Amino acid sequence: MRQPVITSTSDTRKTLLDGNRQVKLDASATDGDVYLVEGIMPEGSAVPLHIHEHEDEIFHVLEGQVKVVLGDQTIDGQPGDIVYLPRGIRHSIRTVGATTARVLNYVIPGRNFEAFFDALHQLPPADRSAQRAQLAQAHGITFLEA
Repeated sequence: MRQPVITSTSDTRKTLLDGNRQVKLDASATDGDVYLVEGIMPEGSAVPLHIHEHEDEIFHVLEGQVKVVLGDQTIDGQPGDIVYLPRGIRHSIRTVGATTARVLNYVIPGRNFEAFFDALHQLPPADRSAQRAQLAQAHGITFLEA
């Protein structure tokens, strides 16, 4: 039987990728249904254009400003904005301006996406860029740009 879980944006269960991903709710706590991670995105940060085969995502902008590509449209995300990204849609996110953005990223279902981030985190930082596309492909994620 599943159990309720209470967490907070001030709680961090695990930190990944040099502190830029803080896991707030891991997939094991929800039987794989949800993975919740806070992205800390310093000035100039970007997640390149990509597609998920298996997961829907929700971005909740907590601080800063971001530009989000959603298919053929681009939106400017402000604190408080919530953006739903269904599986199969190409998308990216990057910071705008000189401030750090904080974005909660809900991934549904979460197990596969968490496994991708855990595997990426295990790689030496110097190898992450070179091996990211291959690792992503194994998890149903296709990067459309470097």
